[in-house]
Amino acid sequence: MKALRHAVINRTARALAALGAVAIALTCQALERPVRISVYQGACVDGDFSANLGTAREVVAAALEANSQFLLFPECFLSGYSSRAEVERGARTVNDPDLRRFIDESANHDLVVMIGLARRSGTDLYNSVLVIQRGALLGYYDKIMLTPGDRDELGFKPGAALPLFQAHGARFAVIICADTSYPHPAMSARWQGAELLFTPHNNAIAAPVMQDHLNWVRHCHIGLACQLRLVVARANIVQSGPAEQLGYGDSFILDPQGRPLAEAGLFKTGLITATIEPAMFQPPVVWGQHEEVPAWLRAQVAQLLGNFRRPRNDADLRYWLENMLRYHRFTDTEASVATGLTLDEIRQAADRFDLTRRSAPPRAPGLPLRVLPYPGGRHPRLGFFDGAVAPQRETKVSVFTPWDDTSYVVADLPEAIWSNLGLAYLAHSHIDTLWTSQGIQLPPLEWTRRDDGTLDFERTLPNGIAFGTRIVPAPDAVRMETWLRNGTTAPLTGLRLQNCVMLAGAPEFAAQTATNKVFRGPYAVCRSSAGNRWVITAWVPLDATWQNPPLPCMHSNGRLADCPPGQTVRARGWLSFYEGTDIEAELDRIERLEWGTKPFKY
Repeated sequence: MKALRHAVINRTARALAALGAVAIALTCQALERPVRISVYQGACVDGDFSANLGTAREVVAAALEANSQFLLFPECFLSGYSSRAEVERGARTVNDPDLRRFIDESANHDLVVMIGLARRSGTDLYNSVLVIQRGALLGYYDKIMLTPGDRDELGFKPGAALPLFQAHGARFAVIICADTSYPHPAMSARWQGAELLFTPHNNAIAAPVMQDHLNWVRHCHIGLACQLRLVVARANIVQSGPAEQLGYGDSFILDPQGRPLAEAGLFKTGLITATIEPAMFQPPVVWGQHEEVPAWLRAQVAQLLGNFRRPRNDADLRYWLENMLRYHRFTDTEASVATGLTLDEIRQAADRFDLTRRSAPPRAPGLPLRVLPYPGGRHPRLGFFDGAVAPQRETKVSVFTPWDDTSYVVADLPEAIWSNLGLAYLAHSHIDTLWTSQGIQLPPLEWTRRDDGTLDFERTLPNGIAFGTRIVPAPDAVRMETWLRNGTTAPLTGLRLQNCVMLAGAPEFAAQTATNKVFRGPYAVCRSSAGNRWVITAWVPLDATWQNPPLPCMHSNGRLADCPPGQTVRARGWLSFYEGTDIEAELDRIERLEWGTKPFKY
């Protein structure tokens, strides 16, 4: 491989963005701290996965030497992109042993590696970028805007989600090549809170039109950076293909005003690196102020790109703003995303309702644990975002810890329901349900909030199955019950509830690791970083307990009895907190309460 080199060129971009995008009413998210990002520009060997993996290891070493925290490779770098035969030869599943070794090697450093691959999934093939950090696959993005060549010649299937990732105090997303020719993918990333946008390419352009293509691509990227106020990093290949199809390079890193921070130039192999400073997101002069976008226009865009719930009336607005600003400590921007209101509307309502003080009254001793509907607007996970696109808030509740009014876990009850018919319900977008496979969208619901602090909801599915959950807070624990009524004409079997407790909102429990969890019978338990506090959850009858460290979360999943037509079946749940070191004794104490068999008290 040619020697890697670094270049930072302070040349002002002299281009206007060829982009007619609708502005979104979001202020620029500021990074928590400076970050260093690197982009690799170079050749891959079409169809030779092993050779490309060897190059990738060399580039990773160079990026680490440059003290980078993010590294982007070109599109389909590991597999190649020239022909159907070469793509098929270089394609791999995410469980490929050589690929898993490459992922495992990242446990030795903190660099986020984004690398392109023709990804096999069953009989399907996707143009993907894998996002790797600390020995784990954080997730992947599948190219959405396929070219005719992608679809018809190379056989790729289009992606159906745009996940947001988070690392090193930054929120980032990846879109691929032709995705940047449209405003929608980048807008979706920005809408979710992305600050960094990574765009891998694998251009093969005829020499007579190369300059026109270069200009178009660069202008599109400058437009995305300026209008959406994103750092945009592009990685492209350098190589000549058949019939003088050129991979010309022109990789770059742009600041949120569209100015190049680093450029690789044309037909050169190398690594470029730039430091992104928080101050770059607060430029001295900005032509467009996103806060000025009319609420109706922002609401229309949000309906397409976001997952907001607009308050129904003034009382509803006051409740949800207090929920978001005072209890969940949302920023104005997060509240804006959750409600579809402009930032000015959020601030004016906060002033009117006297909610500018972002602190909740402490829970008095002896009162029930604080349980609130989760408001949305802030993703309840720290990772594996592509496994929960557009999470719905209707099944999610925040249970606040008894020792810290700012700390909470989010329980998703249920996250999913399975039966002999298939996946009947899913509280986010990830895989097809019985309904999405038919193009049926379920209407959004809300928790019913009772005066005594209990919460409940009920949903009837298109085939007549109805289900619901009731939450009953008490001083020592939160009792839960999920029921399902069979409104079909045939028995339901294999009924399983997937119940998730997400830990991102409770920092002392939010380590993305498997080492702080304990499982015993129906109980799933998480230990605090100090080792003296615990979150405990359980469901009976039990289907399974497990965890997912990248989220992080833990599961005690309920099992429902087979249900004849017209009948109702139930499962019961528990969630509590414990301060101490003898967790086994605490589980024994809870078990003696016989909470799973005694009558459920509303």
